[in-house]
Amino acid sequence: MPLPEPPDPLDLRLQEENPHLDDAGFTARVMSVLPRRRRAWWRPAILLGTVAMGSMFAARWLPWRELAALDGQALLSLNPQSLLPWAVVFSIMGSLTWTTLDAFQSED
Repeated sequence: MPLPEPPDPLDLRLQEENPHLDDAGFTARVMSVLPRRRRAWWRPAILLGTVAMGSMFAARWLPWRELAALDGQALLSLNPQSLLPWAVVFSIMGSLTWTTLDAFQSED
């Protein structure tokens, strides 16, 4: 097993030094001149509108009454006849939830 290398004296010295350099207010002046970034209100509105429409379409067109009961026996049997409709339902609901969460995340 190799022995660990001793720390480099130059690395130790650079870690000890203060990395802040006094710029006589240059950074503050540049930051005050830059335009402020505004959060676009239309992006979350479009995403939430899309989620609302997708939810209405899902409520209207998904075969809710034809879905088999989702119990432990159906899960363990791995029968595609009963699991595929549930996979479609969960993927649609997951994408709607994902889009809703994306609409409320802040832009950086």
